[in-house]
Amino acid sequence: MPPGSSPSATVEQVAPLVNFPSARTSWLVGIRVVTSGDTPALKMASGILAQFGAHVEHLDAAGRDLTNPYDVVLVDRIEAAPAAAGLPLGDIAEYLDFVTHTNRTVWITASAYGLADERAEAFASETTILAAGGILGHSPGRDQDPPTIPAGSIGLKLIGNVIAMAALHGIHKFRATGEPVHIDLSAQGSLVATGLALEMGHALAGCPDAGGSARYGAPTGFFPCRDGSVYVLVLEQHQWVGFRSVLGSVLDSIPTLESARQRADEVNAAMTAWSSTRTTDECERILQGVGVPCTIVNTVERFIERSSGSGRPFDPTAPEAATLPAEFSVSPRRRHNDRDAKPIPLSELRVLDAGHVLAVPLAAAWLGAMGAQVVKLEDPERLDIYRRRGPFAAGVPGLNRSGYFNHLNFCKSSLDMRGDSSGSVLDAEPYDVIMTNLSPHRAKNIGVGSESIAATGTTTMHLASSGFGLTGERAGYRAYGTTIHAFSGLIAATRNARGEMAGVGTPWADPLASVTITTWVLAWTLAPKRTENVSVDISMAEVMATHLADLIGRPPEENYRPAAAGGDVFIRLAEPQRFIALTLRDARDVKVFESVSGGPLPALHRRGQAITLPEGPLSALGEEQLEARLRSAGLRACRTYTAHDLAADRRLHDAELFQTVRSSALGNYVTTGLPWRFVGCAKAPLTAAPERPRDE
Repeated sequence: MPPGSSPSATVEQVAPLVNFPSARTSWLVGIRVVTSGDTPALKMASGILAQFGAHVEHLDAAGRDLTNPYDVVLVDRIEAAPAAAGLPLGDIAEYLDFVTHTNRTVWITASAYGLADERAEAFASETTILAAGGILGHSPGRDQDPPTIPAGSIGLKLIGNVIAMAALHGIHKFRATGEPVHIDLSAQGSLVATGLALEMGHALAGCPDAGGSARYGAPTGFFPCRDGSVYVLVLEQHQWVGFRSVLGSVLDSIPTLESARQRADEVNAAMTAWSSTRTTDECERILQGVGVPCTIVNTVERFIERSSGSGRPFDPTAPEAATLPAEFSVSPRRRHNDRDAKPIPLSELRVLDAGHVLAVPLAAAWLGAMGAQVVKLEDPERLDIYRRRGPFAAGVPGLNRSGYFNHLNFCKSSLDMRGDSSGSVLDAEPYDVIMTNLSPHRAKNIGVGSESIAATGTTTMHLASSGFGLTGERAGYRAYGTTIHAFSGLIAATRNARGEMAGVGTPWADPLASVTITTWVLAWTLAPKRTENVSVDISMAEVMATHLADLIGRPPEENYRPAAAGGDVFIRLAEPQRFIALTLRDARDVKVFESVSGGPLPALHRRGQAITLPEGPLSALGEEQLEARLRSAGLRACRTYTAHDLAADRRLHDAELFQTVRSSALGNYVTTGLPWRFVGCAKAPLTAAPERPRDE
C-alpha cells in the first residue's frame, strides 16, 4: 500500500452514471493562462487547458500587461521569436533576465533545443524538429530516397500536448513551493521522450537487434483489397494461430510466429492473395474476429463516417469537440474524506499502473518522475510482453534486462497480482487513480475494470486507454500503434518521396495517448474538490484523428505540393541514407541559402525533395559543420538524427534529458526523463523500473 492513512469516511447512496459527451470539465476553473504566439503548438496547448476549464487569453492583443500576474504564461520560441508586446526579441540572456524580473507564477518557454543549449537561439520548423527528434531518421525512404515526412503538423501538435502537461506540472510546483516557476521546454527533447520512446529504449540499453515492430513477425504492412487497403501487424503467437486459422492450408508448414518471421515474403504473399479478393470491411471483420490486429486504412473523413453507426460516434470538427477526446462520465462516491475538498499535491497522489506495453506505463512513469507515488501492478503469470520479449540490454535475455520495459517504467514500486475470475482481487482503497490498457476481460479478472472500481466507492479516477475505446462495435478490436495510424487517417494522408502511401517509422499513437493520459490525471488533481468517481475512456484512434482534423477535405498530394518559394527539402550527404532537413520559409530564405551555398536552389517539384549541394563553400563540409553553418545563417536546418545519434549527443546528456538510474540487475543505466527542466533547479532523480526476483 502506498504511504498515507485513510481518513474517516461517510457512506451515501450511489447515483446513476452521468456522461459528458464533450469531455469538458471545470477542474481548472479560475486558472488564467496567457499565450504568446499563434503556432500549432500553442493552439494545441491552449485548447487542452481550456478543455479542462482554464481561461486562456492571447498576448498578441494590444495592451496586455505581463507584470499583472497570470497563473500561467506560455511562450513559443520554436519557430520564431514571438513579436508580442512587452517580450524582448533580443538574445537569450536578455529574454531570461526579462522572465526573471517579470514572472510571478508559472512561465513556460518552449524553444527548439532548450534555453541552456548552445543552439538556444536557433529556430526550427515542423520538418526540422521531426529531424532533430529522430522521427525522420526512423522513417527512411526506399533505396536512397529521403525520409518520409508525415502529413499535417503532428510534431508541433505533440509538442503542444507536452507544453500543456508541463504547465500543469508547473502549477503543482508553484503551489508546493510558493516560488515563481520558469519551465524550459525543449521541442527536440519532447519528441525524443515521446514519439521516439521505444527507439531510445533500444539505443540507450545497447540492444543489438533490430528495433521496432520489424523484429517480431509477419504478416506486417499494407495489403490490397477490392476497395482499398488494410494494415495488418502480427506480434504474438496466439495472433499467428488465429491468422493461420483464417488462411487455411497454405500456411500449414509455418506453425510458429518465429518461423513466419523467417519466411516473411511467403507469408505476406499469402496474405496479399487472400485480401485481394475481399473488401476492406470483410478483411477487418474476419481477422479481428480471430484476434488479429487488422484495420482499414481510413481517411479521417471515412473514420468519422464509420463511427456514426458504430455505437461510438466521433467528430473532431464539431463545435464542442474536445482537444483530448474521451468518453467521460462521473458518479457520486459512496465515501468521502478530507482529501476530496482540495487539490491533491503530486507528492500525495497515489497511482496504480495496471497497464502494459507503452501508453499507460509511460504515462505512469512521467507521473512518478513528477513526484507521485506510483505502483506497477504485474501478473507473474502474464508479464508485460516488453519485459518478456525485450529487446534486451546487450542482447542478453532476462526479465530485468528489457530495453523497452526499463525505459517506460521508471519511478515505480511493484505489486504482484494474479488474475481471478471473481473480479475481486484488487484492494482499490489505497489509490487515487487506477489506469489500465488491459483487455476488458483481463481488467475484470484482476479487479481493475471500471465496474469493479466503481463498486468500491473509494477510487476517484479510473482511466482506461485502448485502441478504439471500451464502447461501440470495435471495443474488442486488437490494435498496435501502426494499426491506429492506419485507422485514424495518418497513413492515408502520408506520402513518401515517390508519392506512395506510407507509414511513420515510429509509434506515434501510443506516446500521444501517454501524454493524453497524464494530462487528464494532472488536470483532475488540480480540481478544487472531487465529490464524484470519474471514469475516462480514451480511444487512441480518436485522439490521433483529432490531431489530424486539419487534413479533412485535403487530397493527400496537397500535403506535398512545393511551396511558392523554398519549402521543405533534404540535403543529400555523401554518406548513404544521411540527410539534413532544411526549411526555406520564403524568398528571403532562398536567397540566403543560395548565398551561403554558392549556387542556385534546384527546381523543387514536391515537399521533401532531396537536393545535392553545388560545388562550393558548403559541399566540402561534414554533416555537423554543414548543419551549424546553415543555422548560423539564420536558416532552419537539422540533421536527420537516429536514436543512436541522440543517445550519444552530449548536449542532451548535459540538459539532463537522459538520466542515470541504478538497477541491481544492470548496474547504472540511462533512461529518458521529462523533456523539461525548472530553470535554476537540478532535475529530481529517477528510480529504476521494478525488478523481478532472480529465480523466476
